[in-house]
Amino acid sequence: METADIARLERELVLLRSRVQRLERDLCSVQPLVRTARRLAPWDFTPYQVRPDGDWVAVDRRRMEELLAALAGIDHWAPWRTPIEPRPQP
Repeated sequence: METADIARLERELVLLRSRVQRLERDLCSVQPLVRTARRLAPWDFTPYQVRPDGDWVAVDRRRMEELLAALAGIDHWAPWRTPIEPRPQP
């Protein structure tokens, strides 16, 4: 193997190590989101014949706020910045 090949491979190794470290940081940053999303307890209105139509899903407000807060903690994402408001009923 020539010196130029070795130098090229060493540069590539440095870049790959840097990329792996960045990916590991990104993975760690989404763990709060994953844990929070797994704890959500959504339920569908439809089987209960409640007023909203079939495209609605109910989610516990406090848990949804926790989910949004977890999203806000992920620095490379821009999560929603609006408060959760109930949809007006006709």
